[in-house]
Amino acid sequence: MSDLSPADERPTPQATAAYIADLTGDLARMARRHGLPTLGYILDMARVEAEAHSGAGRPQERANGAPPR
Repeated sequence: MSDLSPADERPTPQATAAYIADLTGDLARMARRHGLPTLGYILDMARVEAEAHSGAGRPQERANGAPPR
């Protein structure tokens, strides 16, 4: 038995990007909470890129220019 799903059950690139956006958003918050602001920033940039590929309609930055949480 294979661990791979049939081709028709594989997630779309957009769904994969949305999943990556969720994960990197969580990781960015975790990094900031533990005093790793640069890592948090880099993870947020990865999240923004993933959101762009997922078609998510989230705003790209807050009023102060920081990426959304």
